[in-house]
Amino acid sequence: MKLTVYYFDPNVSSMFVEKTDETGKKFYTLSSPYNFVYRDEIVARVIEVDDPADVVYHLDSGYKYYKSEKFKPFKAGDGIIFDSISSCYRASDYGFVVYDQRTSRIQLKLPLQVSKDKLKASYIVFPTKFLKLPTYKDIEQQLLANKIVGIIDKSEIESQLNEIDPHNPKVHRILVARGKEPMDGYDDYYIPLIQIEKKAGKLLDDGRIDFKEVGAIIEIKKGQEVLQKIPGIKPEDGFDIYGEKVTATVVQKDGYYPGSNIIPSDTNPLIFVSQIDGCLDIEGKTLSVLPVAIIKGDVNYESGNIDFDGSVQIMGSVLPGFTVNATGDIYVDKNVDDAKLTANGDIVVKLGIGGKGESKIIAGGSVKAKFALNSNIEALGKIEIEDSIINSTVFSNDAVIVTGRHGKIIGGETTARHEIIVNVAGSQLQNVTRLTAGKSLIVERELAELRKQMEKYKSNVEEIIKKIKNSFGEGVFENPKEFLNILPPVKKKNCLLLLKELSDNNRQLKMLLDQRDEIEKKYKLEKEPSISITDIAYPGVIITIKRSKLQIDKAMQNTKFYEDNETKRVVFTSAV
Repeated sequence: MKLTVYYFDPNVSSMFVEKTDETGKKFYTLSSPYNFVYRDEIVARVIEVDDPADVVYHLDSGYKYYKSEKFKPFKAGDGIIFDSISSCYRASDYGFVVYDQRTSRIQLKLPLQVSKDKLKASYIVFPTKFLKLPTYKDIEQQLLANKIVGIIDKSEIESQLNEIDPHNPKVHRILVARGKEPMDGYDDYYIPLIQIEKKAGKLLDDGRIDFKEVGAIIEIKKGQEVLQKIPGIKPEDGFDIYGEKVTATVVQKDGYYPGSNIIPSDTNPLIFVSQIDGCLDIEGKTLSVLPVAIIKGDVNYESGNIDFDGSVQIMGSVLPGFTVNATGDIYVDKNVDDAKLTANGDIVVKLGIGGKGESKIIAGGSVKAKFALNSNIEALGKIEIEDSIINSTVFSNDAVIVTGRHGKIIGGETTARHEIIVNVAGSQLQNVTRLTAGKSLIVERELAELRKQMEKYKSNVEEIIKKIKNSFGEGVFENPKEFLNILPPVKKKNCLLLLKELSDNNRQLKMLLDQRDEIEKKYKLEKEPSISITDIAYPGVIITIKRSKLQIDKAMQNTKFYEDNETKRVVFTSAV
C-alpha cells in the first residue's frame, strides 16, 4: 500500500484564518503551528506499507507530528525540492508550507507581508517544530530574491530576532524593509484670526434667544489682525521598498486667502491686517474687507438684524420684523416690508416700502423708493418717491417729491420743511390727505423736549418759593440780606439752602430759555414753503402752509399753494 506522510497540516491553504470571538468580533489567527519549516526540513515522504498502522515505523527521526493518507500524485512547488537520495520532499528555505489541492503541489509560502503602499515589509516569524528561527541572512536573501532593496539595517533586524523566544511559540511580525515616505507639500494658506462663523442667536437676560441677532455683519477696524499666513512647503518624492519613486502631491489645505484691503502687517509679514475700516466679506475662501457691508440676499433669520458702522447694501429685501442700522448709507435692491431702517446717510429702496404699518425709515440724508404704503418715513434730506405715497406718515426736513408722471399721495400725512411736489393729491373717494409745508418736525421735537425740561424747572422754582414763603414769610424776598441777618443760625442755614436751590433752578431755566432761542432760529426757512399739485387735488385734501390751513372742498387742477405774507392765509396760483 502506497501512502503519503505529511509533516505539516495539508488541510490549510493560508497562513492565517479568520475567526469570530464570543462577542461577534472577527480576528485573524495562525491556521496551523506545524506548517512553519526551516531549510532542509522534510515536509513529506511517500512510503510503502502493508498496514496503515505501520506508518509509525517509517517516520523520520525527530518528526512527531504527521498526517498520512492514501497516495495521490503530487509535485514539488515553489520552495520545495525532492531529495532523490532520501526519497523525500524538503523545504529549500524558511517559510510556511501548504498543499495546494487545486494544483496538487506542495509549496512554500514566503512569510512576507508588504503594505498596500509598498513602503513597509514585515516578516512573519514562528518557531518550527525543531525550534528553528530564520537568520538575518535568510531574510536578506528572500528579500533580495523578491527584488526588495529597501532593507533596514542588519542590527535592527537581528535585534528584533533576538527578542523572540523559540520555546514560547508566538507569531511575531518584524519590520524588515522600509521605503521613504513622500512628503506632501502645500501652497501658502491663511487661517482666520477672527470669528467668522455666525451665532445661533443672542441670549437675552430672561433666558430666551433672539434668533434675529446672529452677527452676520462682522465689523473690522483699520489695522485689525484678520489672517495669519502659513508658509507653504515644497513636496518631496519618496521611494518604496522596491526602489520605485513614490510621487509626492501638493495638498490643498482648508484655509483662506486675502482679498481686497487685507495687507501684510508692518511688524510681522505673516500677519495680515485690514487696510480700512469696513465689513468682512467672505467669497468662497477669500476674505476681504469692504467699505460697504453686502448682504447677498434678504435680511432674514439667515442674516439676522444688521448693525454696521458704515454703509450697507442689501441684494434682496428686508423682511418683516428685522432692523438695519448703518452709520453710512443703506441700499436695498428689492423691498422693505414692515421693517425698520435707520441710517446717518441716505436710504435707497429700489422697489417699495410697505407692509401693514410697521415699516419705519429714518435717514440722516435723503430717501428714495418706488412707492410707500402704510409706512413711516423721516429724512433730514429730500424724500423722492417714484409712484405713490399711500396711507403713510412722511416727513422731510427739505422736500417731498413724487417724481412719476402719474405720481400721487393718498391718505396719511406728508410734511416737508420747504416744498411738496406731486401730480395727484387725494382721490375721488375723498380720502383725508394732509399735506404740510413750512414746518420742521425735528425742530418741534427739540422744542417739545425743551418745554418738558422747562416745565420741570418752573415747577421746581414755584415749589421752592412756596416753601420759603411758608417757612420765612414774604419778607425774605424784599431785602434778603437784612432778613438773613436777623434769623437764628439754624433757620438762617435752612433759608440759605433754599435760596441756593432756587438760584440753581433759575439758572437752569435761563439756560433752557437761551437754548430755545437758538432752536427757534432753525425755523428760519431757506425759501418760502409751497405745495405744488401739478394735475389734480381732490376734495378731502388739507393744505397747511406754516400755520395757515386750507381744506379743499372741490377738485383743483394744476395748483401751487403758498402763504400770503400779509394776510397769513393759504393762497394759490398755477403750478406750471
